[in-house]
Amino acid sequence: MSVALSNRFQGGKAFGLLKARQERRLAEINREFLCDQKYSDEENLPEKLSAFKEKYMEFDLNNEGEIDLMSLKRMMEKLGVPKTHLEMKKMISEVTGGVSDTISYRDFVNMMLGKRSAVLKL
Repeated sequence: MSVALSNRFQGGKAFGLLKARQERRLAEINREFLCDQKYSDEENLPEKLSAFKEKYMEFDLNNEGEIDLMSLKRMMEKLGVPKTHLEMKKMISEVTGGVSDTISYRDFVNMMLGKRSAVLKL
């Protein structure tokens, strides 16, 4: 039985199904990072990826697989470092290379595993 999920869910079973689907999608991306030779020297990579997945799901407030401007605003406020609208747009541009208005999970993981100090390091 297929369940159609809309952006207007109120919780319950539909929300649980949405979160389960999102978790499977992010776990699949994590497996790609685990198999990527570029990250083979990364210490504690499975644990890091698991923590990144949990944080990303916490801040993906629209449950669409991307952190948008409002989700980023809430994230920064929750972390105790509120930013202006322009500062947040600059952060998103820096993380995505200027090609998107939202932060995908791949962008997020690349940023977190990056060698330079990223603006959103948690």
